[in-house]
Amino acid sequence: MGGWGTLARRVPPPRPDPYRELFERSADAILIIEDGRFVECNQATVEMLGYERKEDLLRAHPAELSPPTQPDGRSSFEKADEMMALAFERGSHRFEWDHLRVHGEVFPVEVLLTAVQHDEKRVLHVVWRDITDRKRLEAQLRHSQKMEVIGRLAGGVAHDFNNLLVAILGNGELLRAKLQDRADLTEFVDEMLRAGHRGAELVRQLLFFSRSHETPCEVIDLVPVLRDVQRMLERLIGEGVRLAVHAGAHPLPIRSTRCQAEQIIVNLVTNARDAMPKGGTVSVGLERVQLASDSIGAVERLAPGLYALLSVSDSGSGMTPDVVARAFEPFFTTKAVGAGTGLGLSTVYGIAKESGGGVRIDSAPGRGTRVEVYWPLYAGEAVSLPPRDVSPTRDGTERIVLAEDDDHVAKVVQRALVARGYQVERACDGCEALDWVLGQRGTVDLLVTDVVMPRMDGPELVRQLRARGVEVPVLLISGYTKGALDGLQLDDGRHGFLAKPFTATELANKVRELLDRRASSG
Repeated sequence: MGGWGTLARRVPPPRPDPYRELFERSADAILIIEDGRFVECNQATVEMLGYERKEDLLRAHPAELSPPTQPDGRSSFEKADEMMALAFERGSHRFEWDHLRVHGEVFPVEVLLTAVQHDEKRVLHVVWRDITDRKRLEAQLRHSQKMEVIGRLAGGVAHDFNNLLVAILGNGELLRAKLQDRADLTEFVDEMLRAGHRGAELVRQLLFFSRSHETPCEVIDLVPVLRDVQRMLERLIGEGVRLAVHAGAHPLPIRSTRCQAEQIIVNLVTNARDAMPKGGTVSVGLERVQLASDSIGAVERLAPGLYALLSVSDSGSGMTPDVVARAFEPFFTTKAVGAGTGLGLSTVYGIAKESGGGVRIDSAPGRGTRVEVYWPLYAGEAVSLPPRDVSPTRDGTERIVLAEDDDHVAKVVQRALVARGYQVERACDGCEALDWVLGQRGTVDLLVTDVVMPRMDGPELVRQLRARGVEVPVLLISGYTKGALDGLQLDDGRHGFLAKPFTATELANKVRELLDRRASSG
């Protein structure tokens, strides 16, 4: 007996089944379906569906683990029968499916069904892979591509519309100057100019969205910007809506402009107010946040790092997922006809992206909306530039070469400058302007050139002149630059930029500024 006992103790323990271990330790959910019921599953399945115990899950009918319908609108019950039939017919079948966690959340999975023969029965080996993150990234990519296409369209429309507005505003201003003694007529001109300025504002919003307009940035602190605009916000929201502002105590320097930051704040607060017609609370906050590498913006993935976060929340009715998905599209609005342009959020998106940041919306019906705007923090002190002087300036007699392919713009620019006493020579494109300046070397005091022109554009014209040693100051005018100014030092004293649309006074001021700068340095 003792020998047998010793022998028994020497028998090695049974080796673990490696396939069973793979089954249990798989990160994907694995199940076995037999006769239309679950007969086995691994721990990943239990955790994925949110059950506390495997036994509870196995007692559930497969129909309980899916919503009533799938994304294509078909009944989950009927479609599941079809998918299993295909797996038995082909041996395996891979497809995407919406499943249901025990607490009611619907989530997407990739399903692989494999038909297996076991004990004279055909069973299904099932693998589920949660593809929630993949679906979110795919949706963001589609959204990003759609926004890029819309942005290019918006930029192209804005380019043509800007030229029309230059003609409208410039000629309108010149006409008003000639009708100062006719109050009965200047009233009509003023109305035309107001409409033109409104059109110019709409175009600027389109360009912010399309990121086609290069605006010189400054380093500003968001905290005093919010505090300064708070009083205006209180008047803006009116009675019945409470405004709660939390500006924070620490500086939040970013690269943008004060005007753009104020526009974002005003647009978001206006939207929040409009979402609460029966009153409520609008909360505006600023804080410093650290974003990890997996932080997601509204459309693109935001780079990790320190950001200034502006949040605007309302206690309104909230938005459905399909409305959230289209919220940043220009001209999309849920407001009544005439109550909004649909450019508020698209402008916010464009400004944020231009600054290297992003926007995120958190909203659902019945629980209000929170919009978050992220700006990368600037590693330095914030110093706001002084406001631009737009008061009228003195006239001049200098010779100016104008390179502009659009006849309406060229005429109004020429008229505005000639009315101020300047001598203006017109060139239809960059090539003609280059020949003109080189032929009149030393007698040209300033070059005014459009940025986008056929044959030779404005930046190439400047490069050709500099390569030949011509240091004439240059004023570039455009409303749609889209990277065309890269490499040009616009702040070196020799170059200036004036965004279309502009008025005759703004043009004259910029021209005089460049000419006076040349005279003082010369």
